[in-house]
Amino acid sequence: MEMNETAAASFIKADTELNKVYKQLMTMLNQSEKTLLIQAEKDWVKFRDSHCKFEASQYEGGSIKPLIYSTCLEQLTRKRIAEIKASIKERNL
Repeated sequence: MEMNETAAASFIKADTELNKVYKQLMTMLNQSEKTLLIQAEKDWVKFRDSHCKFEASQYEGGSIKPLIYSTCLEQLTRKRIAEIKASIKERNL
């Protein structure tokens, strides 16, 4: 149970960071770019959530399922943070 709580907390921390860098990127965009980013982010969240549900589904009924799900969410969120940071960096050149 403690591992599940730790994994969930790690995901929340990553999600908070994602929101921060997302907002930072939004301030750098014109209106049409903002619209595209908003749609991309909505699509990405759907993908992340669906993918992690799939990854965790093989542990259905097991106590490790929440750990697998939260860990997957965190990992994909950290990858997305890196992508957005790269976009910010490219725009600052």
